Amino acid sequence: MDSVALLDALVRLRQRGKLSAKLFVAHLNHQLRGEDSDGDEAFVRSLATERALDYVTERIAVANIAREEKQNLEAIARRIRYEFLRRTAETVGAKSVCTAHTLDDQAETILMRLLRGVGAEGLAGVHEVRPLGQLVTLIRPLLAVTREEVAEHCEHYKLEFRHDRSNDSMEFTRNRIRQELLPLLKSFNPSVNLSLVRVAELLTEDENFLRQATIEALAEVRQGEGLSIKRLMTNPLAIRRRVLRQWLKETRGGLQRIEAVHLAAIERLLSAGKSGRVIELPGDWQVRRKSGVLELARKEISAVSTENTGEDADN
Repeated sequence: MDSVALLDALVRLRQRGKLSAKLFVAHLNHQLRGEDSDGDEAFVRSLATERALDYVTERIAVANIAREEKQNLEAIARRIRYEFLRRTAETVGAKSVCTAHTLDDQAETILMRLLRGVGAEGLAGVHEVRPLGQLVTLIRPLLAVTREEVAEHCEHYKLEFRHDRSNDSMEFTRNRIRQELLPLLKSFNPSVNLSLVRVAELLTEDENFLRQATIEALAEVRQGEGLSIKRLMTNPLAIRRRVLRQWLKETRGGLQRIEAVHLAAIERLLSAGKSGRVIELPGDWQVRRKSGVLELARKEISAVSTENTGEDADN
């Protein structure tokens, strides 16, 4: 429903001369729901054809990749979907990709991250505009629009759309938040979605400042591929934790499955005072303290170097 409403709105803006950009439609068939997934793909093709729009569709067996990588299905699907959108945009020469995330999606995301125990950066929610690649920008035009308003748009213009039955499954955390937690919270505050989003906006303003301070601090504490513990400890706790997150993100290629408990463990490693201490991270990564430096490496790589760690004090 959200994506159909967004496409319809963009087409209407172009018809009224308020949008000059050429529109493409992109759809990834995740092959997760058999005939339903194929039906979604056929629907998108028809939707684009009816509006005389060029379209690109692709099929990827997301579940197989998740099993091979032993990762969370939702996280893998999200990564592959954005990779597809970026790749498609670059192929057709598009500078922007628009997705139909709404204010309700934002509130759900904030609650999901809160339950996982993320820091203030994560609670800032998803951004309205962010880079999707070197040449492509991701834009979420409906982030200030409620799902109810989207439904009203579809009803007003008699728009047909497909319902993804996986959105009804209580196996997924987001669906439980949408169907169980948010209704309960609304019994305390009917405008809880707006309250969550307002908090996210305030946190975003703070994070913009702290992000720049983190970049500068990370550059100062780097020691080769690792971090100088002595220099890192001169920073306030708020900056120190952000430096650790940014370092993990750059070295691991992302923060998938990294939670507050992992950062707390690394914090304890900083004050351990001895070499050879190791923290296990998701995805077979390890953070190790060695000679006053924090090192991050794959477990199999670290295993070779930790055979004779001893308990020598840091230099």
